[in-house]
Amino acid sequence: MAVDAEAGTGRALPPPRASGGVAAWLRDNLFSEWYNGALTVLSVVVLGIVLWFGLRWLIAGADWSVIATLGGQLMVGQYNTESACPGQNCFWRPQAILLVVTALLGMMWAVAGGGPTKRIAIGVAVVLALFALLPYSFERMGLDVRLLLAANLPALGVGWAIGRYTPLGTVRRTAIAAAVVFVLALVVLRGLPGIPGFQTVSVLHWGGLMLNLILAVAGIVICLPIGVALALGRRSNLPVVKLLCVVFIEVFRGVPLITLLFMSQHLVPLAFPEDFPVNSLLRAAIVITLFSAAYMAENVRGGLQALHPGQAEAARALGLPSWQTTLLISLPQAIRNVIPAIVGQFISLFKDTTLVYIIGMNDVLQFSRAFIQGNTEYLASAKELFIFLAVVFWIFTYGMSYVSRRIEQNLGVGQR
Repeated sequence: MAVDAEAGTGRALPPPRASGGVAAWLRDNLFSEWYNGALTVLSVVVLGIVLWFGLRWLIAGADWSVIATLGGQLMVGQYNTESACPGQNCFWRPQAILLVVTALLGMMWAVAGGGPTKRIAIGVAVVLALFALLPYSFERMGLDVRLLLAANLPALGVGWAIGRYTPLGTVRRTAIAAAVVFVLALVVLRGLPGIPGFQTVSVLHWGGLMLNLILAVAGIVICLPIGVALALGRRSNLPVVKLLCVVFIEVFRGVPLITLLFMSQHLVPLAFPEDFPVNSLLRAAIVITLFSAAYMAENVRGGLQALHPGQAEAARALGLPSWQTTLLISLPQAIRNVIPAIVGQFISLFKDTTLVYIIGMNDVLQFSRAFIQGNTEYLASAKELFIFLAVVFWIFTYGMSYVSRRIEQNLGVGQR
C-alpha cells in the first residue's frame, strides 16, 4: 500500500495513471499484443460495416407494416376470430390472464425482495401498458382493450401489496398460486359450456405466441421433476426400474421431436376409442414434456455422477437413510452444479414449441407463415416479420439466461 509521506499517515493513494482508467483497460484487454490490436481493429471495422448497412436497412429500407397489420394476432392467432368465437367477444380472456400474471409477478417481486425479479416484473408491466398507446384507430383497438392493457401497472402494484402484506407472501404459497393461475388460465381460455358470454373456444383455434408460452410453461414445470425421477431411476439398484428408465430415455433421445409429434397425431388416437377426448394441445404438451424430460434426466444424472463419493459416505456415517441422502444432500448439489444445462434445456424446449405446426396447430411462427402465404402483397415483408419474431424469441430466451446467471451468482456456482 502506498503511503502519503508528507502527512505521515497510512492513507492509500490512487493508482498511477498508467495502471488505471480507460486507457489501461484498453491496453490490457484489447491491445496487449500486436495481434490482439490487429484483431481489435479488424473487429471494429467489420462491426462498423454491419451496423452501417444493418441500421440503414432497419430505418430506411425495411417495411414493418406487416407487424402493424397483424398486431395482436401475433399474440393470440385466430383465437378471437368469428369462426372461433362468434361475436368476437373473447378478446378480454387473454388480457384478463395477463392482468393476473402481472399481479403474480408483483407477488414474486415482494417475496424475492428485488433483484432480477423486480426488474422483470416492472419491465413486463410497463411493456404491456405501453401497448395501450399503439397508434391504432379505436375501431381496430377499442378503449376497453386499451384500458385492460393499461391496467397492468396497477395490477403489478396490487400483486406486490398481496405478497408484501398478506399471508400469501411466502415462496410456497406463491408457487401454489402460480399453479392455480395456470390452471385457471386454461379454463378461461377454453371457456365453459352453458354459461352465457363464456362459450367454449376449441384448442384448434388457439395460436400465436400464447400457444408457445402455454406449451413452454407446462413443459418446463413438469419435465424437471420427471427428469429427476428418471435420473434417479437410471441409477437405481432395482433392475426393472433401471431398465425401464434406460429404455425411456434412450428411445425419446433417439427419435426426433418432429417424428414424435407426428406419431402422437396419427398413432396415439388409434389406442383410444373414437370419442375419447384427447385433443391436439394435450398431445403436443405430453410429447414435448416427455421429450425434454429424457434430456433433463441425463443432465441431472451427470450432476449426480460429478459429486464426490465422500458426500454419500459422510451421510451414511451420520446414519441417514439412502432416500434422505439423495433428497437432502446429493440431489440439491447435483442440480446446483448443472443449472446451465438445465436452463439450456428449458430454452431448447421453448424453441421446440414451434414444431407443433406438424400436428396442425398455429403457433406464432406457423401463423405468420400462413399469413404471408395467404397475402401475397406482404411477401416482400416476410424477412421483416421473421426478424421481428426472432427478436421476440431472443428476448424470452435471454430472460431465462439472465435469471440463470443471477441464480448461479447467488448460489456461488463455480466459486465455492
